[in-house]
Amino acid sequence: MAHGFSRLFKALGVGAAALMLLGAKAPKVGDMAPDFQMTLVDGTKVSMADLRGKVVVLNFWATWCVPCRQEFPDLVKLDKAYRGRGLTVIGVSTDLAKDLPAVEKFLAASSPDFANYRKKSGGDDQVFIEAVDPKWGGELPFSVVYGPDGKKAKVLSGKQSYQSFEKAVAGLLK
Repeated sequence: MAHGFSRLFKALGVGAAALMLLGAKAPKVGDMAPDFQMTLVDGTKVSMADLRGKVVVLNFWATWCVPCRQEFPDLVKLDKAYRGRGLTVIGVSTDLAKDLPAVEKFLAASSPDFANYRKKSGGDDQVFIEAVDPKWGGELPFSVVYGPDGKKAKVLSGKQSYQSFEKAVAGLLK
């Protein structure tokens, strides 16, 4: 499944991460990822169940977040280095809808080969945050790593280096 900045945002009207809210409770490390579904603009649907067997890095970011912009090239590099070994990187922009042009410009300049979605604006941000991870304080960037078994394996809060991303996924990959 080919992903790029041109196949941008839209996930059943609410965004990939917000769909986690449909689950009964937020997953803890060792719990299965909720089987949320994401829809690309072209209509292609991807669900967490489709990604089982792969290591998934779900990264929450925003264009106004300097550390997010600084770590993004490391995610692009990680995706290129490990995609062939079973890694899937998914970005979720937390920017507001009015900031979509800035998001598109950032993604065009960054040229990620992985899918990026946008969290739908509105709703209770605290409910969203707790649905992603009850220990998340809402800081960005924020990444959740799921193992090939679909279980939450690691949470990475704050700006990460390439080496810290690599360390988080290396033991989970084929």
